[in-house]
Amino acid sequence: MSAFVVPGWPLRGGVAGSRRSRALYPHHGSAGLLRRRAFPRCTAGDVRGSYTVGRRLPSETPPPLPVPTDYVLISETAEWRRLVEHASEIDRLHLRELMQDVDRVRSLRAEYDGIYLDYSRQRVTKDTIELLFALARRARLVDKIRAMQSGAHINVTERRAVLHTALRAERNASLVVDGTDVVRDVWRVLDHVREFSERVRSGEHRGATGKPLRSVIAVGIGGSYLGPDFVHEAFRTDPEAFEAARGRHLHFLSNVDPVDIKRCTQDLSAEETLIVIVSKSFTTAETLLNARAMREWLWSEMGRSDEVVRLHMVACSSNVPMVEKFGIDPRNTFEFWDWVGGRYSVCSAVGALPLSIQYGFPTFLRFLEGARSVDANFYDVASPLAGNLPVIMGLLGVWNLSFLGYKSRALHPYAEALLKFPAHIQQVDMESNGKHVTLRGDDVDYAVGEIDFGEPGTNGQHSFFQLLHMGQTVPCDFIGFIESQYPLCIEGEPVSNADELMANFFAQPDALAYGKTAAECRAEGRPEWLIPHLVTTGNRPSLTLLLQRLDPYATGQLLALYEHRTAVQGFIWDINSFDQWGVELGKVLAKRVRKQLNESRYFGRPISEEFNASTRDLMERYLRGQVGCVFNEPFDYHRDTDTGRSPL
Repeated sequence: MSAFVVPGWPLRGGVAGSRRSRALYPHHGSAGLLRRRAFPRCTAGDVRGSYTVGRRLPSETPPPLPVPTDYVLISETAEWRRLVEHASEIDRLHLRELMQDVDRVRSLRAEYDGIYLDYSRQRVTKDTIELLFALARRARLVDKIRAMQSGAHINVTERRAVLHTALRAERNASLVVDGTDVVRDVWRVLDHVREFSERVRSGEHRGATGKPLRSVIAVGIGGSYLGPDFVHEAFRTDPEAFEAARGRHLHFLSNVDPVDIKRCTQDLSAEETLIVIVSKSFTTAETLLNARAMREWLWSEMGRSDEVVRLHMVACSSNVPMVEKFGIDPRNTFEFWDWVGGRYSVCSAVGALPLSIQYGFPTFLRFLEGARSVDANFYDVASPLAGNLPVIMGLLGVWNLSFLGYKSRALHPYAEALLKFPAHIQQVDMESNGKHVTLRGDDVDYAVGEIDFGEPGTNGQHSFFQLLHMGQTVPCDFIGFIESQYPLCIEGEPVSNADELMANFFAQPDALAYGKTAAECRAEGRPEWLIPHLVTTGNRPSLTLLLQRLDPYATGQLLALYEHRTAVQGFIWDINSFDQWGVELGKVLAKRVRKQLNESRYFGRPISEEFNASTRDLMERYLRGQVGCVFNEPFDYHRDTDTGRSPL
C-alpha cells in the first residue's frame, strides 16, 4: 500500500500547528508541542490492542494521514467563525417571516433523478448556504469525496479504504485498490449470489429431507441485520417484489436473547428452512451463539447429521476456514471484505443473499441501481455543490448541530414500508459520527454526532410529535411519495387513504415552522388562562424529500442519500466516520463478564474484585435469581480454553 495524500488537503488555518494535543501525531505542526490531557482516557489504540479477534494489530507508528502538516481544528478557521457570527443573526429571524420570501423558498430546493429536496423550512438564508459552501471548501470536502471514491485509506485507524459504493458499481466499471480490482471481486460474489438464489428459488437446492427451502432465517447483528431488514420491509408490499416472494418467508435473528430465537422459529418447519449466518470474521460472539442455536434447532428436527448443516446453512463471511470448521460447505460461503463496514454492508452479500432468495436477484439489482444513481450525484463534485443532495443534507446537519445547537434529529418516512428505515439510519449515523476526536486524535471542541430517531408517518405524530411541537427543538426529515405501494379508496370518503396520509405529510412541516401565536388563539375565542398552554413557538426546522413511488430503485436511492449525508458531516468535522472503537470496548468488557458468569455459576468461584461494587452486586443478584442451563460438561475456562472448545 502506498500512502494517499490529497494535494493541499486541508489547509485549515494560518498557524503552523494546532495548540491541541498531538499525542498521536507529534510531527504535525512546526512546534510539535504536546498538550497534556487533564484526565486519562482509553484511546482507540488501547482498545485495539486488547481486542484483536478478526482485526489486524496496530502498528507502532500511526498511518500516514491524507492531510498536510499545516493544520488547525476546523473550528479555528475564519469560515467557522463567520458561521458562528451568522448563527446569532439567524437567531433574530423566525421561519414565519422567512417563509414569506418566495425567492428564498424557491432557491432552497434541489432535484436529482426523481428525488425532490425542499429545505426552505430550515433556519437558513441564501447567505447561510454560501457560508456553508465556504466551510466545505476550507474543509476540502471535494478532495475528501474524491479520496473516498478512489479507494484511499480514509479509515485511518483501521488502515482501510471505504468502498461500499463499489458494491453497487456497474459490472463494466473498474476500481483497483491495493493491486486488486474490487469491482471484479464484487461481481464475482454477486454472480455467486444470483446462481445460488436461483437454485434455492427453483427448488434445485433442497433440504436434507428433499423438501424445497421456502423460509430463510438470516442470523446477524448490527449492520448485518438492520440494513437487510429495512430493505426487506420496503420490498414486502411493492407489487412486483410481493409477487416474486409469494410463498416465501424471510426472518432475521439478531438478538442473543433466546426469546428472539423462539419467535423466529416457532412457526417454521426446519425441513423447509435455510439459515444464512452473517459474520465477516465468523467470530462475533452473539452471531455465533445464535448460529449454534440454529444448528441445534435443525439437528433436533432432522437428526444430528453433517448433511443437515451442509444443505440448510450457508454463510456470508471472509473467514472460510472457520466457516468450514463450523460445518458449512465452503462452496456456500459468500465473501465480503474489510473495506465494507457492517453498517454499510447491505449492498454486499449480507443483503444480496437473503433478499435475492426472497425476492429474486433482479429485484435486488434494481435496488443497487437506485443506490448507484445517488452515488453518481455524490461523486459528481465537478458540478456545483448546490445540486448535490447528500452534500446539502450533510451541511445542513452540521449547521443544525454545530452552530444552532440542536443535538437530535428525527426521521419521518410517510410510508409504512419504511418502518425500519429510521433504525437503520440511526446506526449508520450514530455509529459513524459518535466520536470525540479528530482523525489526528485531537479533542473536538465543537458538537458532532446527532441523536437520531424516528417512526413512520402518522404513528410518530401520535407518539412524540408533542415534544417536537412544544418541547425541545428537533430538526426533522420528512419523506413522502406521490404514489402509494397499495392505493386504497373507500366509497364515501372525501379522500383516499394515501391522500389522508399525505395531508399530514404536508401539514406537519408547516406546523413546526409557523407554530401558533397567542393572537391566533384569541381569534379563535380561547379563554385567556388556556392560551399559554395552546401557543406553539414554531421556528422548528425541517426538510422534505418527495419521491414518485417507493420501489426497490427508490429504496436504494434513499439508502445512499443518507449514507453519504453521514460521510459529508464527518468530512466537515474531520472525524473518522468509518470506525467504531466504542463498540469494540463493550465487547472486550463483555468477555470478562461472560467468563465470570461461567466460573461463578458452574464452579462456585466468587465474583472477582476487579469488578466495581455496583457490577458485583448486580451480577450476584442475577446469579441468585436465575437457575441457568444444566450442562452435562460445563465449559471450564481454566481447562478448555486451549483445547478447541469455543468460549465464544
